[in-house]
Amino acid sequence: MHRLGQGMTQRWSGLGPPARLWWTGLGAVALAAVLVLAATAMSDASSHPAPSTASASSKDSSSGTGSMAGMTMGRSGAGSSVPARSAPATSTTVCGSVKGATTMADGMVMAPVPSGDPTASQEAAANRLVAETAATLAKYTNLSAATAAGYTPATNPDGYLVHYANWGVAKTDGFDPSSPAFLMYANTVGGPKLLGAMYLGPAPCTPGPDVGGPLTQWHAHDNLCLYDGQVVGRTSAAGTCAAGVHNTNTYFMLHVWTEPSLASTHQFQADLTRSELAPIIRGQA
Repeated sequence: MHRLGQGMTQRWSGLGPPARLWWTGLGAVALAAVLVLAATAMSDASSHPAPSTASASSKDSSSGTGSMAGMTMGRSGAGSSVPARSAPATSTTVCGSVKGATTMADGMVMAPVPSGDPTASQEAAANRLVAETAATLAKYTNLSAATAAGYTPATNPDGYLVHYANWGVAKTDGFDPSSPAFLMYANTVGGPKLLGAMYLGPAPCTPGPDVGGPLTQWHAHDNLCLYDGQVVGRTSAAGTCAAGVHNTNTYFMLHVWTEPSLASTHQFQADLTRSELAPIIRGQA
């Protein structure tokens, strides 16, 4: 290293003034370029943070490609509650005859439930419903078994969450744990995954039985557009549909989520957001 340094010094001394000036200028330009690149990289890192891993696939529900519901609201898990995620709306176009119903700004109509915490008997009844539902769903782990049994897509089959309906069951009161009207599957990186079941009330705008008190709150929707038995979109602010017809003859529904990662925190939740489904869709749950 010492000899290398001496050699470089001798070469530098042998250069004339013009050559020394040229090499000095070149070094200054290179240093400036390095500083500019470093500053640009730091600025870019601060203005473009790392993308969040909370969102799921790019499949959306705004045009009927996701779940049948909108944002989340309701109770989840025995004895626990999930706060409303949207404020009550001022009016609704459906189920106005249901006393005590609350219409949310996202178009979800929540049936009234008893106030306060669930009683021991209500918790026991809710747990029985979960156990009976899980026992029935064991045979529908594979989507092919569900379609063979007559379940067909009621929402876009390419969505991140798909509701499959058995319309023969749905035409009855739709509340039989041994034969649910709807099954929900998530389209995950590993293929369709069964998440739970959905039951219907006995008639349009009629909530189903009060199984678990405040735990099992029934819900309906006042902003869905239907075509040929499938949700194809949501109504505009004026209450009209770009495709299909406005479903003003809606039934009340009750979800029972049995997939373990959901059941522990979202057992009877009215709907799930993409961020809540993201770990399942990505195969991380």
